[in-house]
Amino acid sequence: MKNILYILLGGVITLTVLGLASEFLDREFLGDGFFSGESVAGGSMAQTGPEVLYWVAPMDANFRRDEAGQSPMGMDLVPVYANSNGGNESGVVEISQGIINNLGVRTAEVSYSQPRVNFISSGQVHYPKESLLHFHSRSSGWIEKLYVSDMGQKIKKGQALYGIYSLELIDAQEDYLRALKANDSGLIRAANNRMKALRIDRKVIQQLKRSRKVNQVTTYYAPQDGYIEKLSVNQGMYVKPENALLTLASLNTVVVDVEVDHRQAAWLSQFPGRIQWTLSSELMPTQVWQGELDYIYPMLNEKLRTVSLRLLVKNTDQLLKPNMWLSLDGTVVAAQKTLLIPSQALIRGQNENRVVLALGEGRFKSVAVSTGRYLDQQVEIVQGLAAGDSVVTSAQFLLDSESAIDSDLKRIEAVKPSINAKMEDRL
Repeated sequence: MKNILYILLGGVITLTVLGLASEFLDREFLGDGFFSGESVAGGSMAQTGPEVLYWVAPMDANFRRDEAGQSPMGMDLVPVYANSNGGNESGVVEISQGIINNLGVRTAEVSYSQPRVNFISSGQVHYPKESLLHFHSRSSGWIEKLYVSDMGQKIKKGQALYGIYSLELIDAQEDYLRALKANDSGLIRAANNRMKALRIDRKVIQQLKRSRKVNQVTTYYAPQDGYIEKLSVNQGMYVKPENALLTLASLNTVVVDVEVDHRQAAWLSQFPGRIQWTLSSELMPTQVWQGELDYIYPMLNEKLRTVSLRLLVKNTDQLLKPNMWLSLDGTVVAAQKTLLIPSQALIRGQNENRVVLALGEGRFKSVAVSTGRYLDQQVEIVQGLAAGDSVVTSAQFLLDSESAIDSDLKRIEAVKPSINAKMEDRL
């Protein structure tokens, strides 16, 4: 009898404990919505979001994990989601806007524009060779008068340079006077030509014609403005035709010899267009000169791998002096427009070059392109892109890796049905 009572009492206690436990669960969990309909709906909505395939390091696409964490460089791993398009388009990678911002993905528009090549160099100022006048005496004699004394002396056109005493010059003047006295036009013309051959100045001939008196010392004058670049004689010296007396140089236009890289020189000769040459000097920071390309030397410097250029610069203010060094900032603009992208957008490979296209709404795809000329900050695209396309210029290596993997998986999945069908036929 006591055993029966103990059994009944134990059952009552058990039922009481179960009732209290049920009430506690209803109050603590169901009342707070832990298993409520709202929570279940939220869980259902979470399941409808994009599925995370794996986690990858931002700077190393080969480092992958099945869960969130950090890369060996201490950077947070980035989730890679399954394509929301159901996998119908091969190679398309889709990431959320938050991940795009975290990765710092930037894009640039593909457009047609004129290729430009900028280069920096330096050059040395020289006299233009065509402006140098070398003075030689056409006859032997003595320098009786020397009207210039120093190298670098500024000379005006028509200014007296030197006077020479020469028996040949005196004899030529006497022949001219005899022809004038005889009033023989043939003799006058022959005597006049002889004095011109001896480079006797027109002023001297006109004075001789007026005065009818021979000049013992024949004076020579400057035919142009310039500077004494070289002075090789002194007053009283005996000179011959082979002796150089002096050299007169003009600085109205100067020559700047510049060395540029041979690849840039190829642009100058192969792709004609507008060329801008800007020259400056640290000695005169407020002054700028514009140069004009005169000649490209055909020889290549074997050691420096450079090509020499000859620029002509107008020196109206006479500020540029020979042997000065100038800084050059050159720009070559091609005549025809072509399709260009930023150079940082190109992913160069051994077998092919690629870019990552931004398709919009967080979708990206890697495509192969054919490149042309490589510029300073741009690359010419021959095939693979069209004007108006948007290419990724940063974080494109990670996107390119994911796009390539996705394309490989699509190809594998496309091959599987045919393989299974062949196996079934064999069985």
